[in-house]
Amino acid sequence: MERQKIIKELEDVVLDITLFLRHEIGNEVDCELGKSVMNLSYNQQMILFLIEKKDIKHVKDLASYLSISPSAVSQIIAKFEQQDIVIREIQLSNRRTTLIKIGPKGRDILNEMDAIKSNVFVKYLSKMEEEDLLSFKKSFHKFLNIIVEHKEEHE
Repeated sequence: MERQKIIKELEDVVLDITLFLRHEIGNEVDCELGKSVMNLSYNQQMILFLIEKKDIKHVKDLASYLSISPSAVSQIIAKFEQQDIVIREIQLSNRRTTLIKIGPKGRDILNEMDAIKSNVFVKYLSKMEEEDLLSFKKSFHKFLNIIVEHKEEHE
């Protein structure tokens, strides 16, 4: 098969998988969290994920990762702060800088989001043979490494 055609098919498949999983996980989070806490938009979910899992603590960095404005992130953070989902702290080494950390409610939400995400992935990946899973894992790690290396070269 021609290389460009393979790349195009992979592009379509990765996009379809991303959209499907984003929709399914997002809907599950809305249903589960809607009962006890709140409905979270995709950007709200991603902000919590980035703060906790990727250790991103500044509004401008969150905005950059999500390709949204810093003011949009600040509005989400302000809402989260009122609900004890996140905590803002002044950085001791530079008092003009504010750090964002996950609060107690935020930790509960993240735990629930992790469980939902894991359930969705297990539901589908458990249907694959172990050999296919290992190949899939290896290929995706290689793809991620290429993306990271390219990004680092162009920063």
